[in-house]
Amino acid sequence: MSRSQQTFSKREKEKKRAKKKKEKMEKRAARKEEAGGGLEIDWSMAPENNTLSDEEKRERENIKEKNT
Repeated sequence: MSRSQQTFSKREKEKKRAKKKKEKMEKRAARKEEAGGGLEIDWSMAPENNTLSDEEKRERENIKEKNT
């Protein structure tokens, strides 16, 4: 006696799902390694017009004082 075709199909679907999930995790890990870090602000290049908030202005002044 042979097994039903439905059981075979279920196993094949599960194998495909597992394979797809594994590939997705590998891609995610590769992107994570490639990305490095987040966006870092270079305060020395920030504009000096009114786009900076008061806190950002103070922070920038503190950085300038430390560098001199």
